[in-house]
Amino acid sequence: MEDGFRTKISGNVLYVSVKIPRLDAQSSVEIKKQLKLEFDPAVTRAEIDLGTVQFIDSSGIGLLLNIYRKLPAADEVVTILNAQPGVRAVLELLRLNRIFRVV
Repeated sequence: MEDGFRTKISGNVLYVSVKIPRLDAQSSVEIKKQLKLEFDPAVTRAEIDLGTVQFIDSSGIGLLLNIYRKLPAADEVVTILNAQPGVRAVLELLRLNRIFRVV
């Protein structure tokens, strides 16, 4: 799974790049474990690249919300990059585009 995603913290920004086609229960658990090990309380924003993700389920949504909850309350602290049409539709259906900046 280590080739399926990359995480990096630079300054106060957490960067997550997901390189797998499905953000589901199995992949979300692995990413969540890695983030738990690497997370720094100084992080105030996150950028999550979902460019290769074609499918997201409730576990993937839970992962995104988990990241959001770790950050200080502010507008647009989580940016979702390169969301494919199906993933974007799920985010909009759940109205998560109100708390995430989807670009």
